[in-house]
Amino acid sequence: MHHILVVDDDPTNTKLLNFLFTDEGYKVTTANAPSEAFEFLSQDTFDLIILDIMMPGIDGLEMCQRIRETSTTPIIFVSALHEVKDRIRGLQVGGDDYISKPFDPNEMLARTWAALRRNGQLANSESYLKSPDLSLNPIDNEVTLVRSGKTVSLTPIEARLLRVLASNPGRSLTRDTIVVKVWGYEYEGESNQLDVYIKRLRSKIEENPSDPKLLVTIRGVGYRYQPSTPRTLPSSNPSSDTNEAESPI
Repeated sequence: MHHILVVDDDPTNTKLLNFLFTDEGYKVTTANAPSEAFEFLSQDTFDLIILDIMMPGIDGLEMCQRIRETSTTPIIFVSALHEVKDRIRGLQVGGDDYISKPFDPNEMLARTWAALRRNGQLANSESYLKSPDLSLNPIDNEVTLVRSGKTVSLTPIEARLLRVLASNPGRSLTRDTIVVKVWGYEYEGESNQLDVYIKRLRSKIEENPSDPKLLVTIRGVGYRYQPSTPRTLPSSNPSSDTNEAESPI
């Protein structure tokens, strides 16, 4: 049974989400303050965190940043702040999704299921992906850069995005294809979310993020992973370089 932590200073919202998720078969823990939530996080393991932004003291954005220092647990922001800049900020600090209040219960359940499924796919995968430029560890959500030997931590969404692109070396993928493969469903009017994650990935894996060589923008289409050589090899063992190439999407 998946365990969800709901953090919101409004008791009405926590009760609503508790009822919604419990009725769907999830185990739910609720917290009405960040301090209470951090205590729960130190004592238990959660599969997903639902996080409000506007809370007294430590707000949801700062709380997300602190969680990201030690955890890659998926985080969905649920907030009354609904402008594009608010969504972008939530994604930039480490959120995996963003839902505006008031929300449709069916949408909340759909996005919750998609986040849990994505995280499960990465956690259960035993396939390391290697290219001439990097090696992606999908279990620990880490990428090792060949040029420097440096290992960089990724969020689950960043790891998923990199895998989708790097599994198709030299192939231009449309924005719609990438969004469906990474998020598990289509977005309506939120295409900037993909751009935010591309920017975050570039800051972590590109030698010069302002002049990207690996994650290339294809104007009017989407993005392409352009390795130093055209072949990308996944491996079930990080030390093995002999397995067959992963099939393109």
